[in-house]
Amino acid sequence: MRMLATLLMLLLATTVTRADEVYVPDPSANVGTNNSIPFHAEWSPIAGAIRYQALYTAAQLGNQPFQVRDIAFAPMYTGTFTATQFQLRVSHTSATSLAALLDQNLPNPTTLYDGPLTYPIVTDQWSALGLQGMFAYDGTGNLVVDLRYMGGVNTVASGSFGKFRYVNNAIPRNWAYNNYNATTRSGTDTTAGLKTRFTVDRTSITGSGNPTPGAAVDFALLAPADAGLPYQVGTSLGDGPTPIDTRTIGLSLDDLLVVSTSKLWPAVFTGYAGLLDAQGQAKARMNIPNLPALKGIRLHTAFVTLWASAPSGIQSISNTFTFTIL
Repeated sequence: MRMLATLLMLLLATTVTRADEVYVPDPSANVGTNNSIPFHAEWSPIAGAIRYQALYTAAQLGNQPFQVRDIAFAPMYTGTFTATQFQLRVSHTSATSLAALLDQNLPNPTTLYDGPLTYPIVTDQWSALGLQGMFAYDGTGNLVVDLRYMGGVNTVASGSFGKFRYVNNAIPRNWAYNNYNATTRSGTDTTAGLKTRFTVDRTSITGSGNPTPGAAVDFALLAPADAGLPYQVGTSLGDGPTPIDTRTIGLSLDDLLVVSTSKLWPAVFTGYAGLLDAQGQAKARMNIPNLPALKGIRLHTAFVTLWASAPSGIQSISNTFTFTIL
């Protein structure tokens, strides 16, 4: 089994994924009312500038952790939307409504796209933006998507110009016209956020047990799309992030990570490498040494699945499970 520390190399490659989808509120790209916010670029007198936010609840997202790999919307026209500058950020939030101060809705933002955008759009088909990064959704918080652009232009082949589908009373939204750097909304409602498809990887790790010296913490590994593949768990003192090609893992390249992935302390790190079963599941355990000096240390654990044909040899990357030795 290759060491995780060896695999954590910055390689320029396109991510290969075997992904799942989460739809809010439903998977029908051809059902719903039309709305021109935010992609009716020519409404703005400042060369198609707008900022838009939408709020998705944990219940709408299935109350399960996953990695967001892409986001798609459901257009009512065919053509191409372009912007000279487009940015998309996401953030967990405990809020259940959107605040008027737009940055307040992004307490811990992660940028998933930043740069010029060319967005091909097909009538009544889910049309993906093509994100540049990934986001580890924790399965418990609500999620805010914040997108903004300037220099927006629609080239329309057919259909209802600039309009996308929504369903009443499903997704709250904010918007601000004319200003890429807007900080205060110019409009809001609780009904007309765009129908959304999240392309996700459900690879996840959860932990349970008694994190005290002399006891153990058990980890449950889940990667349904990677059933039968080898996996490697790692534990570190920091949560990185560490680059893996165009992706990241929430672990730091430190001595503990090297030890935990090198089979040097098998009595401590049990089941840290192996094969996922037919359901894409496995278990690992950390047996915490009975040393009182360990109390207060914060540890971070994640895993990867391995596939020779994937970039960097790594097919999927889990979220990070964090705990403190008590």
